[in-house]
Amino acid sequence: MFLTCKPPTFSGERDPVKAMCWIKEIESVFNTSKCSEEDKVIFVVSMLKSNALYLWDVKSSAKPDILQSMSWGEFVNKFKEQFCPKTAVRQMEEDFLKLEQGNKSMREYTEKFIEYSRFAEHYISSESRKMKKYIWGLKPSIRKFVIAMNPAIFFLIVNVAEITE
Repeated sequence: MFLTCKPPTFSGERDPVKAMCWIKEIESVFNTSKCSEEDKVIFVVSMLKSNALYLWDVKSSAKPDILQSMSWGEFVNKFKEQFCPKTAVRQMEEDFLKLEQGNKSMREYTEKFIEYSRFAEHYISSESRKMKKYIWGLKPSIRKFVIAMNPAIFFLIVNVAEITE
């Protein structure tokens, strides 16, 4: 069932955005295929290719039973350590804190906001903090209108901002 959902492969790019997108896509396949917890790591390792597979083989060679004992959460943590360099993650966090719409379209601003927010979740730990950060990054003319409309949830703020643009 897992393979019929056509899970994506991962080749080992040390790019936090690509790495975390791959994890999200794999988790979506797990949900669709109703993959059991004990099978997740076994199945996901089969989706590693090239450098990612080589690095996995190097790390797991000392522990041959690692596939049976590692939880999905443990795999994700090890995966992040390997493919999400701390300097790149810190840079994305800083970029998130500085993010403003500027000359970007609403769609571009929203995509960057969502992309960077994955790496700065502690700054937007609640829906209200996420909404405030998004609103204060908007162009002043759009921000005023969004604040006046007082949307209650994030996706409504995005909709109001896009309509206003």
